[in-house]
Amino acid sequence: MYDIEHDKYVVIHVPAKTIVVDPRMYLFRNLGSVNNTIIHECVHWIKHRKVFMLEKLYNEKIHGITCEVVGGARANMSKQATEKMEQQANRLAPRIQMPAAPFKAKASDYIAKFMREIGAHHEIEVMEAVIQQLSVEFVVSKQAAKIRLVELGFESAVGTFNFIDGHYVPPHSYSKGAISRNQTFTISGRDAAIQRLVNPALHSLTQDGDYLFLENHYVFKAPMYIKKDSEGHLHLTKYARSHMDECCLVFDMEIQGDISKEYHTVCYLNREEGAYTFNITYNEDFRAKTKEQQKAYRQKEKQEEIEIRMKMTDDPSQCMKLLLNWKGMSNLDLGVAINRDERTIRRIVNGENVPSLETAVLICLGLNLPPIISSKLLDSLGVKLIPSKSTHLWYQEVLNVKYNEPVEDAQAYLAEFDIELK
Repeated sequence: MYDIEHDKYVVIHVPAKTIVVDPRMYLFRNLGSVNNTIIHECVHWIKHRKVFMLEKLYNEKIHGITCEVVGGARANMSKQATEKMEQQANRLAPRIQMPAAPFKAKASDYIAKFMREIGAHHEIEVMEAVIQQLSVEFVVSKQAAKIRLVELGFESAVGTFNFIDGHYVPPHSYSKGAISRNQTFTISGRDAAIQRLVNPALHSLTQDGDYLFLENHYVFKAPMYIKKDSEGHLHLTKYARSHMDECCLVFDMEIQGDISKEYHTVCYLNREEGAYTFNITYNEDFRAKTKEQQKAYRQKEKQEEIEIRMKMTDDPSQCMKLLLNWKGMSNLDLGVAINRDERTIRRIVNGENVPSLETAVLICLGLNLPPIISSKLLDSLGVKLIPSKSTHLWYQEVLNVKYNEPVEDAQAYLAEFDIELK
């Protein structure tokens, strides 16, 4: 054992049935994680000691469950046995820490209590607070409490504590059984862009602005699902966050790396920072149960967009004046929105100046133009996006799925991928 005070390794006597814990683990890891490790080792002692002793009869070199094995058939048998022991210990430890009956009872109590206190209408509104309370009471990590809740039938816990793109995604839920464990509504911005680029079905579905990429989901653009706050930023509504299968697209997850299938469910549920890496693929077979009146709203909106598009000509001045009038904005309003002076905007509107690519893209975003109109405006302004340039691909991405947001939100989204637009 390493003696930190004397900076050297020393030999000590450790009595049977003793678990040695590195005290630094209480600093580097949370208490729930340390406790899980201790119980894990207790399971090995109680359940696997005799198996270990039996294996030692034909392999004298082994010193623990994660043992060195000899070659040949015996090695395969030994490896298989130790893997089974490890799987059993991993499964039993959280069940010992969080016994089903009391854990379910406490969870139900906290859900009812917290919903009553804040006047919540949906379980997902309080689920993260419930998980935090359970993690404290049972002295486990938040992820352990989350996974245990899902195992016990609290499916809304799946949409909690998902860390993606440097932030936690707001909690969300969906109808029971709507998607499988290896499917998700939540993906990174980079995966979203890549899937739009390589998947024709997703590209076709999102190219006309029907879906916006908000809170790491592709969400159907309708007032029941998307709202605007007092500062103009877009968010999912409470209804959308509790009915994800009604308004969002689904993606399949495939775990990268050599991880046993025994642990796949745990991996899919643990989406903390740096936990696991997934291959993400758009699922064409999933059909969102979008309400008909919301589809009708979007259809009416699209009809207006088509009518405006049909009025646009190849004259940049005519297009700019038409679109400013449609959006009820002045030259000054647009200039403020995209951080350009009023004179610059006026010269572009009057056809006296050809804007730079960046300014043209910003004009489209500042006017919140849907893809069908922004593409025509760029053509009229004499500006081209070149697909072979990665920066241009990202510009196209925000014009397709972030067009309805304030300019600063689109800029912040691009900045996450080191793309500057100003």
